[in-house]
Amino acid sequence: MGIVFPCLRHLYGENKIFTNEFEFDETITTILDDKGEHEDVQFSIGDNEVWIRQWCETLGRHEFICMSHKMFYEMQEALKHPAGLYYVKT
Repeated sequence: MGIVFPCLRHLYGENKIFTNEFEFDETITTILDDKGEHEDVQFSIGDNEVWIRQWCETLGRHEFICMSHKMFYEMQEALKHPAGLYYVKT
């Protein structure tokens, strides 16, 4: 079950377009912009880290962010909460 943000439905609609690919050593999830206004965002989840990449037309290359699995989990948890400071026990 995915994360639901009912307060944002009026802004973004109900469409959710993504793909999941399961490779030998990683899972690749691609989030597509159904309106075509933004480049796709791709998550590559491997054994040791999570990479996020998005094409940058201005630079003519992908831009990358790398984080630990713990940081990725904390990012997902943060999206479930309103403004404030939180401590997540793992």
